[in-house]
Amino acid sequence: MTAMNWDPLGKLLTEIRSDAAVIAIAGANPTSSPARVRGFEPAPRTDSYDGDAQGPGEYRAFVVLVNLGGVRWYRVPLQSPRFVARCYGRTPAEAAALAAAVSDSIHYQGPRVATNGLGIYSSFENSGGEQDKDPDTDQPFVPILIDLLATTQAVA
Repeated sequence: MTAMNWDPLGKLLTEIRSDAAVIAIAGANPTSSPARVRGFEPAPRTDSYDGDAQGPGEYRAFVVLVNLGGVRWYRVPLQSPRFVARCYGRTPAEAAALAAAVSDSIHYQGPRVATNGLGIYSSFENSGGEQDKDPDTDQPFVPILIDLLATTQAVA
């Protein structure tokens, strides 16, 4: 058996970024992806982009997906990873709307295969998060939990 990357984060990012409702709220600037949906942490400031996380009065909507780990099943090539999607908005209401859009984009989705051959059998948003504020910027966000059932090897 050949080794592969069995982290489904890339496929999850692609699906959420391409959702029309997510794009409508967290639409990107011309130098980035269709929607501001990132893995692990917000996009930093660069020469061509002033970053995702801003101070008061300069907030923008974006999503950060973090892999919380999960179970790799015994004797079968399956895993049950869990992710948190932190959905940031300019207001608490926008953060809640973005969380709903992210949830709708992945909840109860059936089987699909990523470009690397990784199979995702199902995805579910398992909790409506409560509104919170980022401790560094005071920006409102709503966290939601996403559970997947995915393979750990390529499928045909």
